[in-house]
Amino acid sequence: MSSEDNQKRAKSATVHSVVVAAQVLEFLADSGRAQRVTDIAAHLGMTKARISRHLSTLSELGLVARMPDNSGYRLGSTLFRLANAASEQYEITNIAYRFMLSLRNKISEALLLAIPAGGDALIVSTISSGKPLTPHLSRGSRFSIPLSPTAWVIMSFSPEHVRERLLHRRTDREVMRDDALDPNDVRNRCEKIRKRFYEFDLDPHDAGFSVLSAPIFNHTEKLEAALTIVMNRRQNDDTYDIRYLRQLRETTVDISRALGSVTMADEMARTL
Repeated sequence: MSSEDNQKRAKSATVHSVVVAAQVLEFLADSGRAQRVTDIAAHLGMTKARISRHLSTLSELGLVARMPDNSGYRLGSTLFRLANAASEQYEITNIAYRFMLSLRNKISEALLLAIPAGGDALIVSTISSGKPLTPHLSRGSRFSIPLSPTAWVIMSFSPEHVRERLLHRRTDREVMRDDALDPNDVRNRCEKIRKRFYEFDLDPHDAGFSVLSAPIFNHTEKLEAALTIVMNRRQNDDTYDIRYLRQLRETTVDISRALGSVTMADEMARTL
């Protein structure tokens, strides 16, 4: 075998190792909790020995960390530092801002942009309504189902295997609670959101603000983010779920197209 062939094989092996490392990190991120080597190996369809080697390297780089009780691995501190830096450079915040500003100027309501984060909605950008009474929205805040329409949108358009894993994690955790989520109710609600491309709640946090949220897609036709209007709730007003719906949906279509989406942007546009 020539030296050139050896170089190609070595390069291919290196690239594949990077791919596996990325898959491990993605699984840990989607899981939202520490995972055992056995579970990671089973999910990726690989041997425990192979996953252990990758985890060892990732641990040395600070990208993962072993739990003190040896119950598994979680994401490491280096990733949190990189995530903070990445949020400052995140492409969608720059692309979406002018569309968000235009929408805010039309409706005079507060807006937030959130991305998927371990099954939750992580706020990466906000625009105030400019009104005396406005919701306090902070970058870095996380929203979860069942209270957050934004989180419902993000969960609904996540890949099915991610959605099911998140659902089982939540139901296992809340099995003894009176208000525990019913898996079938969650699936039905997600299906409804996927069909209409938005979610609305009159006052999800009992704070006097109604919430309307819609998805944004990227060039791979996958969910990139959710754009949400947080509006002052008015008494005896039955038009909240449609008051700004068309403007919001048109804005999410425009942002999706700016991110390179064609199929999903067209599908959203057809349901306007």
